[in-house]
Amino acid sequence: MSQRSVRALWLLGCAIMLGALAFAYHRYVWLHPEATFSWVSGGVQHELLDPRMLGLVMAAPWFVAVLAWSLADLPWQQRFVTVLLRITFVAAIAIALARPVRSADTDNITTVYMIDVSESVSDAAIDDATKVLEQAYQDKRPDDLVRVVTFAKRPRLLEPSLTDDGVEGAPKIERHAPSEPAAADKPGAGSNLQAALQLAYGLFAPGYLKRAVLISDGLQTDGDVLVEANRAAEHGVKLYTVPYKRAVPAEVAVRELRMPERVKVGETFAIVADIYASRATSVKARLSQGETLNAMDPLKNLELKPGVNEVRFKSVVRVAGEVTYAIELDDIEADRFEANNHYATTVDVPGRPQVLYVEGTPQYAGPLARALTAQQFDVDVRPPAGFPGSLKELERYDFVVLSDTPKEAVSLGAQELLESYVRDLGGGFLFAGGDQGYGLGGWYRTTIARMLPVRMETERRKEMPSVAMALVIDRSGSMTGLPMEMAKKAAKATLGVLASDDVLEVVAFDSQPHRYVKMQPARNRSRIRGLISRIQPGGGTEIFSALDAAYNDLTVTPARKKHVILLTDGKAPTSGVRDLVTAMIAESITVTTVGLGSDIDDQLLRMIADVGGGRYHPVPDPQSLPRIFTKETEMIARAAAVEEWFPVAQTGHASFLKKIDVRTAPYLHGYVSTRMKRTPATELLVSADTEEPILARWRVGTGWSLAWTSDVKARWAVEWIAWPGWGKFWGQLVREHMRQKHRRELDMRAAIVDGQLVASVDAFTVDERFDNKLVSKLHIIGPLGQGADGGDTKTVAMRQIAPGRYEARVPMDKYGSFLLRAEHSREQQDGTIKPVAVSSGHVSNPYPREYASFKTDKLTLERAAVATGGQFDPDNLALAFSPDGQKISYHEPLWPRLVMLAVVLFLLDLLLRRVRIFDRKFRPRRRKVAAQH
Repeated sequence: MSQRSVRALWLLGCAIMLGALAFAYHRYVWLHPEATFSWVSGGVQHELLDPRMLGLVMAAPWFVAVLAWSLADLPWQQRFVTVLLRITFVAAIAIALARPVRSADTDNITTVYMIDVSESVSDAAIDDATKVLEQAYQDKRPDDLVRVVTFAKRPRLLEPSLTDDGVEGAPKIERHAPSEPAAADKPGAGSNLQAALQLAYGLFAPGYLKRAVLISDGLQTDGDVLVEANRAAEHGVKLYTVPYKRAVPAEVAVRELRMPERVKVGETFAIVADIYASRATSVKARLSQGETLNAMDPLKNLELKPGVNEVRFKSVVRVAGEVTYAIELDDIEADRFEANNHYATTVDVPGRPQVLYVEGTPQYAGPLARALTAQQFDVDVRPPAGFPGSLKELERYDFVVLSDTPKEAVSLGAQELLESYVRDLGGGFLFAGGDQGYGLGGWYRTTIARMLPVRMETERRKEMPSVAMALVIDRSGSMTGLPMEMAKKAAKATLGVLASDDVLEVVAFDSQPHRYVKMQPARNRSRIRGLISRIQPGGGTEIFSALDAAYNDLTVTPARKKHVILLTDGKAPTSGVRDLVTAMIAESITVTTVGLGSDIDDQLLRMIADVGGGRYHPVPDPQSLPRIFTKETEMIARAAAVEEWFPVAQTGHASFLKKIDVRTAPYLHGYVSTRMKRTPATELLVSADTEEPILARWRVGTGWSLAWTSDVKARWAVEWIAWPGWGKFWGQLVREHMRQKHRRELDMRAAIVDGQLVASVDAFTVDERFDNKLVSKLHIIGPLGQGADGGDTKTVAMRQIAPGRYEARVPMDKYGSFLLRAEHSREQQDGTIKPVAVSSGHVSNPYPREYASFKTDKLTLERAAVATGGQFDPDNLALAFSPDGQKISYHEPLWPRLVMLAVVLFLLDLLLRRVRIFDRKFRPRRRKVAAQH
């Protein structure tokens, strides 16, 4: 048979071998992925835990197949052995990967002793634990194991002591020292029973029953041993708990310093201190407010009873802001720890509402300022010149009062700021009357007038015009140019102020008077403006004849008020002028004079105004003429002051008036006549005689605008100032209408739990729905007081954990008092973040909780033992080494042996490939062929 045929048959045999192996693997392994192979040998059960790895055996035919093409010049016997070794090597590796084990039973025990060495445990108690541990090494059986863990804030594994002959003994029990010399925290100032039990899991030897002995006072500052006890039961750990039985050491501790949720400036409130005493004793308690002793209750000598004692202090805060209260205990008869004799807490006291009171005559601002101050407002009284120059400055006020101030004293920019303050920021605004209020101060058709709920014109009588106005204007040659144009503009402005049924004439004069506009109703506005525009400069200056012409026309004109405005820029003969003006005033015709420029007869013009019952206005700049004419017209036509005694009647309803009976209020002595605007303007108080508005309000944007047409000084309101309800009336009015925060106040709950600050906020919308998807940040400010540097702010995110609930958990690694402020925002559609709400709170973390409790918590220790099937305070701790009929079955892994076998086979294979074992006389085939030739 040829060599090719032999090789073909050889390959066919290898393929048959591979098919047989693949069939067997598929039939008995692949189709049963969850199955394991097990067998009993010598009474011991063996098992392959992962038989799928046996598939590696299918590589065996490969080693047989390549034998036919081997280039090694080795005898066939040696090549056969080599292939056999390789197949055995692969089989050993495959079986090792299949995880072979053999089962065994044992009742050996590993007992872990967990000993509490925290600072709440006395030295004598630790000595008791040492004796228990020494007894444990005597009680254990030879094959049992003992492990020792001491714990305080963290657990530590102790290595056993060794005798000279290598026998293990009890290690020395010591308190935990800082791992570094500069460690900031005391490792003994805490008790974490849960961490100790968690460390014990890794100390139980495989194939051993698990026992644990916990020797502790059961007081926990971190973790929860009851939670861990249930987990230990699932791991098969049986826990025995042994409480310390030593008497509680002498200790006094301040556990809490409680304050009201909200503290107001000037209000007396109670501070409650919870002071724990392990036994009856006497102490001195000192309460500080900030850097000084509390003014109302600074010191108390206390006789404490065993347990928690409640001690009350009275206090009051005079200045708004962050206030830290600290209690310190001194002169204690017996006390172990000093750290728990101090407790501080900080509260953020909101300031009193700020009121800006702008008064035209600040020297008379006392009555209202004192009334608001008595009602717990901070009042800033300013003259008109001191009006804030920016919205940011105005924003800090909650309410603004503008009283008895003329229009020219408040710039247009200031008026626009005030409008923005009310409309956009939600501020409150009160406009009060007086000699310079409303129309008397020239406020007609201003920004302030637009904001008010009343109109500055009064109701007109139909039987006759309300006002007859004569404008006597100098048109001499010196008025050429800008003065003449501004005079005509002033005349047109006067026309704009007059009502339709008022009458007007315009007399322009030089050496002779000329009636450019004859006396006619102001409703003919277009015609009158055209006639005024025709006025042109002329020659000299003759005042008498011009005034006389106006006098003659007004005498025969029926009107309730008759007034003349005389404008001139030069000097004129004075003969007969005084007598003429005297005659005019006798006919109830008043005269106001306006002197333009510096070349005027100041004495003459002042005399005309004084005798004529008007006012004299020296005007150096022609640009001011329209304003002067407008003001004069408003004062005559729009704002007649009613100066007479009258009672006030309530016509509208408002919350601030509910507990104020205005029927008992005294009479007012005057007001400025106005009339109501249309709804939504609301009339609250009126004159009972004339039914004209005294107090009215309406909304302007997000804020309130109120009109008080009387004054707030000792003139028209002189009797009201003495009224007992004066302060309450203005205090409640301001409080209801003052600026409210646009951002909602959401309540915050905050507490220290297991060394962590847990702060949560429940957010609801206005319609009581959960407010979700807020972006919330918590600012932790502190520690404050106690000489700390303060000012440290840590910001963390509050995550949403439930519908409408936001929470932050922050480890507290510092001790002291902390302020909490949360900001809640919402992302807008354009990607911007808009603040929507705020929250505030405070917590105290005065000292490690290890120093707060000292009485053994037996209930917790008992419940932990019961949860694992162990015992609480057993009479004989030898139970910790008693199998109690229990045995544990465990798998002994065999794969290391197979790996070692594979290594040996590999080394033998290398030997057989390098050293000839069979046919040592063999000669190279190459030489044999050469010899034949």
